[in-house]
Amino acid sequence: MEKDSAALKQPRPYAESDINRYEEKTPRYAWVIWIVTFLVSFAAPLGQFKLVNIPLYFIYVPNVSPAGGFMLDGAGFGMLMTCVSLIGIVLAFPAAFICRKLGLRWTITIATLGVIVGGLIPALAGTNITALYIGRFIEGLGIGLVGVSAPTLITLWFPDKTRGVMLGLWCCWVPLSITLDALVTPSIAAASGWQGVFWFVIIFATVALILFNIFYKVPGGEGASYNVESNFKECIVLLKNKDIWLLFIVFAVFIAGQTGIVNTYLPTFLQTSVETGGWGFTEQAAAMGLSVVTTIGLVANPAGGAITNRLPLKLKRIMPVLVAVIYLFCFYMMFQTENITLVWVGIVLMGLCAGIGGGGLRPLAPTIMNKSAMAATMGMAVLQFAQCIGNCFSPVYGGMIDAGYTYWDACLFTIIPLSVVMLIAAIFINPKPKGKPLSEEPENHR
Repeated sequence: MEKDSAALKQPRPYAESDINRYEEKTPRYAWVIWIVTFLVSFAAPLGQFKLVNIPLYFIYVPNVSPAGGFMLDGAGFGMLMTCVSLIGIVLAFPAAFICRKLGLRWTITIATLGVIVGGLIPALAGTNITALYIGRFIEGLGIGLVGVSAPTLITLWFPDKTRGVMLGLWCCWVPLSITLDALVTPSIAAASGWQGVFWFVIIFATVALILFNIFYKVPGGEGASYNVESNFKECIVLLKNKDIWLLFIVFAVFIAGQTGIVNTYLPTFLQTSVETGGWGFTEQAAAMGLSVVTTIGLVANPAGGAITNRLPLKLKRIMPVLVAVIYLFCFYMMFQTENITLVWVGIVLMGLCAGIGGGGLRPLAPTIMNKSAMAATMGMAVLQFAQCIGNCFSPVYGGMIDAGYTYWDACLFTIIPLSVVMLIAAIFINPKPKGKPLSEEPENHR
């Protein structure tokens, strides 16, 4: 009897711990963890999107592109963005097992080292296209690993009452990094070329990694030991969940629109001359267009998380449905060339959607995969897989532009029909409650 009592007093391994904790109090140190986790997370998309606002160093436009660039076409530029995602596709599900085997500290450390080394190689190699692509693949370690491990760490530290909001805030990692890139990279590139932008990201990631390792802790002072669902087969069983795969479809289309099209090609579209299907904006003005999307997203991300958190279980599908409906409108308006007012309306709608989608969809993963912390990690892996699949849409869209389609025509034949598919999938998402509420557990086991 004494042994049983002692066993109940021991903290449970994270794999079997109940992630749907309803205590009102959030541990004080959780806020420190959130800050340092956000900083290392932020470094990954900061590196991923550092090219977007200085595209003319990479896409060759006669008499416009500055000297010292790479002279790629639109599809080649899209492939630079996709390189980061390809390694993320490979790592999405292994990342969950890497978290279990190495622990969250080492997983996040390796992710950030990928950002640093991936930027360092092309920065030192100059205009060597092979080195640039190799660096982009290595940078994919950052997105591939941190996209699973960072929200898992946040999920473990924050109870149910605050988890949705904090995951929503964490989802600002992408829009905030894109905003910072939009604001500073054109000026840095003007002063020191594209290499200066790469060094800026390297320095930021290095500082963030040092801070993370200084302040890192896990709840209860234990290592991240996923030692219950310990083999591949048992973890794969967790994925036999219809709702997480419907959410996968929604999130993949969401990312295809946000990252694959808007974050990659909106500045290029705005800079393209009026005669060739754009608006002829300057580099700084075009970057500001994208920063409007991301700035609105900064506010909408935590709002999306908070709304998802407050909605009853049966109504949580409202968030993915809302994202799909907004997509249908914003992509119809954002890339047309007849009315600049409609373009800006589309940009504002995209900002709202980027926030609601980023902050409102990710918290659904642990809500759907609510059996255990390892289940939540696998849910995050599914969304990370969806994110990387969506990111790979860039060269598809860029290839259509190279083939002579206008930006609006390319949307009409791609993302708008996909948004209809996203809407259908969203309607059928139906998260299930846990079989056993926490209140039924013995007091000492909570």
